[in-house]
Amino acid sequence: MPLTTQNTMKRMTFLSCSTVLLFVLTSTAVFETIAFCPVPTINALTNFDTEKLKRLCGSDRLYAGDKHVSFRRKMAYRLLSFESTSSVVGDGYIMTNDDEKTQRDLRFSGVGRLYADESMEASNKVSESQSTHLDIIDRLTKSTVAVVGLGGVGSWAAEALCRSGIGNIILIDLDEICISNTNRQLHALESTVGKSKIDEMKSRLLDINPCCNITTIHDFITRDNVDEIIESLLPEITICLDAIDGQLEKTALIAACADRGIPIVTCGGAAGRMDPTKITYDDLSKAQECRLLFRCRKNLRQEYGFKRGPPAGHRKPKKFNITAVFSTEVQKSVVQQDTSSLRRCDGALGTSCFVTGTYGFVAASRIVEMIAKDEVLIPKPY
Repeated sequence: MPLTTQNTMKRMTFLSCSTVLLFVLTSTAVFETIAFCPVPTINALTNFDTEKLKRLCGSDRLYAGDKHVSFRRKMAYRLLSFESTSSVVGDGYIMTNDDEKTQRDLRFSGVGRLYADESMEASNKVSESQSTHLDIIDRLTKSTVAVVGLGGVGSWAAEALCRSGIGNIILIDLDEICISNTNRQLHALESTVGKSKIDEMKSRLLDINPCCNITTIHDFITRDNVDEIIESLLPEITICLDAIDGQLEKTALIAACADRGIPIVTCGGAAGRMDPTKITYDDLSKAQECRLLFRCRKNLRQEYGFKRGPPAGHRKPKKFNITAVFSTEVQKSVVQQDTSSLRRCDGALGTSCFVTGTYGFVAASRIVEMIAKDEVLIPKPY
């Protein structure tokens, strides 16, 4: 074969390979561009048939064995979602109304199934007194929980509530993150020291669930302002989670909620304890081995008229209908008493995240359970 002909064939082969390679790279680039560009750009670049896209989303047969199948389905689903009316959820993030509900169900259906009666749901014999997992998700989404105190207990509880599908969360605190919070508080990072606790938690929670409605109140609860703050939460609030350290502030918050019939879950002292397996919950009137809750209970009876303890000869105390999270582990001895949560950044007894976090998780689990089962406890302390 003449040399000129050989060179020509080599050039044609090279050009053919280059063309194929260029086509693959261009297709991938266009596909990725379509996936991540704004809505107007997508509308301009694409004119796909809706039915084809739906088949792409749902068919294993079309791309069986293709390692990019999940990516292609995701892109097709994203294109389909823009057919509905869109709404802005976060900074520059656009989600459709239909897609918002779909993503909500995908995020939290596990929680819904946990509390739903699956045997009845599977047989399509759900009675009016029972709930499907979608009913549970709706109930959680519509609820409003206020978390008071975003420290070692409240920060973990707030995230647990958000990850459980609570649709409206109110964060109340005025404190900033200290480096000494690192051992026990969820939001304490090298990059967040000196920043507002509730602002950092809000950013984190929205990253978990962009559809969650987060309200922040930059203030400490005190005996002087507790009534004003609690009144501002009505009538939307479903349950209040008390994660305050100070005895006087905690007492005032419990009393304010009880006066208004607002369900509240209060957390005892987590400092000076090492065994997370000893943490439990019960009515506040039955809390044990917790000096903080003992002093609060005493103040509630003496200053706010709560039910007195059992008379002589009776073992069962009168319930307050207020859930308390506490540990049956004997707490370390107190070096000095501190009745205010405003005075020090770190306590003298020592703390650990596996204890404070468990307090927060137990409190959050109790709240989610009450909402999911529609069995919220209304305080009856008088």
